[in-house]
Amino acid sequence: MSRYADRLKDSLPPETRRRLGRIKRAVLDQPELADRILEKPVFKVVEKVVAARPTAISERPGTLPREERTALRQTVALMDRPRDSSILEIGPAHNPTCAKKDGFNTRNTDYLDRQGLVEKYKNHPYDPNDIEEVDYVLEAGSEMADLIPERFDIVLASHVIEHSLSLVHFLNECARLLAADGRIALVVPDCRFTFDRFRGRTTLARVIDTAANAPTFHTPGTMAEFTLNAVKHRGTTSWAPGHRGDYTWVNGIDQVKANLKRAEQQAGYIDMHNWVFTPHHLRLLVHDLATLGYIDLWEESWAPTQGHEFFLNLSPTGKGIQMSREELVTLADEELRTLDVPTWETGAPPAGN
Repeated sequence: MSRYADRLKDSLPPETRRRLGRIKRAVLDQPELADRILEKPVFKVVEKVVAARPTAISERPGTLPREERTALRQTVALMDRPRDSSILEIGPAHNPTCAKKDGFNTRNTDYLDRQGLVEKYKNHPYDPNDIEEVDYVLEAGSEMADLIPERFDIVLASHVIEHSLSLVHFLNECARLLAADGRIALVVPDCRFTFDRFRGRTTLARVIDTAANAPTFHTPGTMAEFTLNAVKHRGTTSWAPGHRGDYTWVNGIDQVKANLKRAEQQAGYIDMHNWVFTPHHLRLLVHDLATLGYIDLWEESWAPTQGHEFFLNLSPTGKGIQMSREELVTLADEELRTLDVPTWETGAPPAGN
């Protein structure tokens, strides 16, 4: 009977499932999910900037407009810090958050110099003038904190952490680059609203095991999972909550096999999403890694998903999650219960064919 009830519930539209959940919590006298989230203050600044949030968000094919998204990222990264704070932005490429041309006291670092980045993105719909001079060009296998002599009030990584080879190593390197009372500001894609929608979230086991034996390149297994499961939702690879439409695969099986062969040959670094997160799930990972002694970074503040990304600020002096681990586990678990029931584009070839 329980399995039948679960199947019936899963077949219901997401809003109906949420309504049933609210009724259940009311009967059991449990607090609403939003009330539990807000037990730890969420960024009030987000509410001000989210005039950036579209009014008809379910009608939009994508996410927040670029100017509004950049303004929100800036506000969340700086928070209570002055605008002239020293900032290191990691891998801004064609989309810097705190651009030097906008008056920010920013240094940036990447694996290519400016000309290399212009060449890399020449076939993408971006203005090469948005790519700024790279202050610190990283060499393969080099440590950021060894190469970069400066220390910063803010180390900013927007859509970077999910690409790292070792999550633990990346966070520890960022921590080494902090000045006293410094902050790591992370902007992270929410996998529920990107091409990673059908990948499983990153496990603590894999994070710890990778920290002990980090690969030089992304593994063939990661490549297979990344390319085989990548999707578009009504034609876009990132979207906002409430976005309507059908799913379709990004890659056919021939492309998946070709990418897998490249990864098996280990001929060089191939960029991909190595780690997959939702907001409370990443908060839990960070909390567990800090508690177990793998990192000395604690949650300073966080903000929920806007468009397709969320925000997490960390520091060695952060106060942590300010709730029990049980409560945070429950919130992370509930994030998957709000997923839509997927429908697939008619006639779209499955990735396995």
